[in-house]
Amino acid sequence: MATISDMARVAVVLDLESGALESIPVRPEFIDPNPDGAFSCRPFGITWAGEELYIANHRQLLVFDKQLNYVRTLPVSLQVNIHQLAYHEGWVWAVSPRTNSLIGVHLSADTPVVEFDLLDQQVYRYAPRHASEAQDRHHFNSLLWADEHLFVAAHNFNRPSFVNAYRRSTRTLDYVLSDAGSSIHGLACLDGELFWIGTLENELRSDRGYRLRLPRPGYARGLVMTLDHFIVATSEFLHRNERRHGDSWIQMIDRHSGTVVREFHLRGTGGINDLRLLDAFDYAHWLDPFWSDADRRAVID
Repeated sequence: MATISDMARVAVVLDLESGALESIPVRPEFIDPNPDGAFSCRPFGITWAGEELYIANHRQLLVFDKQLNYVRTLPVSLQVNIHQLAYHEGWVWAVSPRTNSLIGVHLSADTPVVEFDLLDQQVYRYAPRHASEAQDRHHFNSLLWADEHLFVAAHNFNRPSFVNAYRRSTRTLDYVLSDAGSSIHGLACLDGELFWIGTLENELRSDRGYRLRLPRPGYARGLVMTLDHFIVATSEFLHRNERRHGDSWIQMIDRHSGTVVREFHLRGTGGINDLRLLDAFDYAHWLDPFWSDADRRAVID
């Protein structure tokens, strides 16, 4: 599943075997009348728990069922320009670049929404408010709960990108992976090795020195990793205000040889914002798959 920017669809679902494509349409209630300089519909992060799939769209946390039908919007007002989502132990965590924090929404209705400040490492009760783009200090954009850590990646604008590693149990900062490249997105972890996309350099990297130049030029954002493959989304490299237009590509790359084994050209999507694998384990998400084979066939076939 890829969330996209064309303002007509929230997401597309691509079958990596047949190339079949299904879409989730934008509904009128998904349009933000005051997006503060961003697109009025900006679907981004994807995660799930049980029978429900969640997609972040600015201030909204949208809920879909196994057949990808819209069910409801959770009663919380997030922030404009929410980025990646990840579910962990009853909570949906949303990266909020403008508040330099993660916003945690518990799936039991009587539990208050909280905010984890990534800079002072404190957890507060979340207070909905207007946060401006000027308050975005490092452009935190991606997160991953894996092994004993919570990893959070920072694009960091025109400075070297970095990844903060917080202890999973206490959320105290354990270490910082500095100078991680430029404009990084996405995190994956396998056997203690952390991977990400260096978007500006257009390459895959790891904290053990792995580097693979991506063969498709463009704006790479969206990472899936299985035992055998990297799956990377690349969009046309356009100015941010133009990213609702243009095409995108999804590439399956053999992890052992570094070669592209399949490429899918998605026309007219605009920029891809995030990518998740629905029916197999993804080391960039660390959750049980959302779909069984029967679920996939019910939607794709």
